[in-house]
Amino acid sequence: MFGTSPRYEDLNWNGLEFSSAQFAQVTSIDADAWKQELALHDELFTQLKHNLPQALAEARAALGKRLGS
Repeated sequence: MFGTSPRYEDLNWNGLEFSSAQFAQVTSIDADAWKQELALHDELFTQLKHNLPQALAEARAALGKRLGS
């Protein structure tokens, strides 16, 4: 969501005990948790709307759209 992440097989795991399942767990996105987090920002964004950079508001809106909020 925030950028490009490598796949498990793209990385060199020699000497490390780190499974593809562990990789999937630490790189997963919990959409419901992010929706809740965005909802917590509503009041703050409202308070700051007069001084808030438009790019920040647009980035937040785009994230909400990707999450289906």
